[in-house]
Amino acid sequence: MTVKRKTLAIIPIIAALAIAPAVAEPTPPPATAALTASTGFENGTANAPFTLSNFAAQGFVAPSEVGLDERSFVHTSIVHSGAKSLRITFPQGLYGDPAVTGAHANFDLPSSRTYWISQWVRFDSNFSWGGTKQGGKVGFGLVGGAGCSGGQTCSGTNGFSTRVIWRSGGGAALYLYHMDKPGTYGEELPLKTPSGANIVFPKGQWINLIIRVTTNTVSSGVAAANGEVQVWYNGQSALYRSGLRFVTNADQVDTAVLSTFPGGAEPAYAPANDSYLWIDDVKVSANSADICELSSC
Repeated sequence: MTVKRKTLAIIPIIAALAIAPAVAEPTPPPATAALTASTGFENGTANAPFTLSNFAAQGFVAPSEVGLDERSFVHTSIVHSGAKSLRITFPQGLYGDPAVTGAHANFDLPSSRTYWISQWVRFDSNFSWGGTKQGGKVGFGLVGGAGCSGGQTCSGTNGFSTRVIWRSGGGAALYLYHMDKPGTYGEELPLKTPSGANIVFPKGQWINLIIRVTTNTVSSGVAAANGEVQVWYNGQSALYRSGLRFVTNADQVDTAVLSTFPGGAEPAYAPANDSYLWIDDVKVSANSADICELSSC
């Protein structure tokens, strides 16, 4: 699937699990920037799709989308706050391609070395994690440059991508494409509780996910190993990884990507029944003070 300006490929989630510390690390000083975009989906029409024009009115501008018009739904009975939320449908038996399941859109951001994105998500109480293979993308992530993904080698000039995924039984992880990923596909970094236990996504409950990405610095085309990612789960640090190399050029974080679907490129990833993911209260900023789940706003 090709999207204007960059392509984020639709791929199987295949990578060895990597252990990452769950200890909270110092957050870099916030940039002097206002909240870039936010939406609680309140400007959408109840029981109708949430369109690109609805997103644009909230600061999320994308050149194109796949699946929003067919499988997004402004919901009024299950919300995190306000009167509305966004529900995404994963139809029974379909997998791996937002043309038939879930949704995808690349929302442009002003380029910045550091961004935070916060979202509240809820898996329905009868959510199917898949079949004999289980995995899928969850909600929004952060991307830079050409959005290296889909089994590509991240050369430093073709960008990077960070997305949250579920694995077997709802295991939570960050799916990361960077220059030193250990395998063909993205590196999987499990989310951990403060005690070190693997986090498992619950069904039928709202949870908050925050991702921070800080790109590495570059000198004379050489990437310094000082990039970082951090994930918070319900306000607690669940993943911190430093020493990352994302780019050898001037690319920084410039996209908030809605990339949510089951699988995987095999029928084994297909859900056993129609399944739904709710999203609410999405915020994107280059300033951590704008992320109320981390600080008082």
